[in-house]
Amino acid sequence: MTNHYNIEIKETKTLLKITYRDKKFKKLEHIRGKLDKQMMRQIGRILPQNETDISDFNIEYDGKVDYSIIVQEKSLFSMFNAAWFGFCIDKTGIEPKFTGADGKALNQIIAYLKRINGGNELKALETWQAVLSSFHKLDKFYQDNADLKIINSKLNAIIRQITKTTETHDSGSGGTVGL
Repeated sequence: MTNHYNIEIKETKTLLKITYRDKKFKKLEHIRGKLDKQMMRQIGRILPQNETDISDFNIEYDGKVDYSIIVQEKSLFSMFNAAWFGFCIDKTGIEPKFTGADGKALNQIIAYLKRINGGNELKALETWQAVLSSFHKLDKFYQDNADLKIINSKLNAIIRQITKTTETHDSGSGGTVGL
């Protein structure tokens, strides 16, 4: 797992970004502020070699250097992909193979679901989750061919079939885009 931290040197208002992969130092970036020869010679003193040492460094350099994790929000693609992986693991018990063609198909699914939901990303994700959770209602062909490329090429028919099944079971409550 990769994590990023901001390191702010208070006195000089210098901001650095440090990256850890698998809890080990990977990379240091200068973001802004003064960074002269003197500082370059001393910079190693404030860089924890292991991510687990950050809290100790935060205590040791309290008031002089600030260490803070950079929290990255998940992209829409990664949320759609997580839903897909969860669906596949629940269905088969194994993680699916994911290729460039699958990524392209998923991007097209995302674009379409965003478009039919008026550009609303949250509703698009909810629609995707509803499609996956209703997959058991589909014809055997779709159930046996749960593949992103096939789902992408047949998405209109899949949504229509799920909506029709939902309308039948809900006795005409009306099929919505959110299924």
